[in-house]
Amino acid sequence: MPEPGSQVDVYEYIFENIDSVPHLEAVVLLWNSRPVGWTAEELASRIYVPAERASEIIQDLVRQQLAQQTSNSPARFSYLPRDEEQNEWMYRVDTAYRREIVRISSMLHSKASPSVREFARAFRFKKDRD
Repeated sequence: MPEPGSQVDVYEYIFENIDSVPHLEAVVLLWNSRPVGWTAEELASRIYVPAERASEIIQDLVRQQLAQQTSNSPARFSYLPRDEEQNEWMYRVDTAYRREIVRISSMLHSKASPSVREFARAFRFKKDRD
């Protein structure tokens, strides 16, 4: 992950780390409402996707360590404050998204399909472990 103070800009960070506009909307919502937890249904209504899709997005964010499950019945999810570096990136992502929603949305829509990105991500995780 790039250092938050480095010359790597926030757009590159978003492109490399966020899968889609709904993923970005979800993580920004979780970030802005921390430490409040959301159910998949609540999140779905706020980011305008079906509850099943919101559940998939939440699970993706949990795998990426951007979200955590905070209760079991019903399952609620919130932003995962892993470290200050991640918090700095989320601040920068939120700020950029507020100013450049069209640019960032267009950039994310131009990415490869989710299945292609998941395949590539599997190799990135393997390389990181070596």
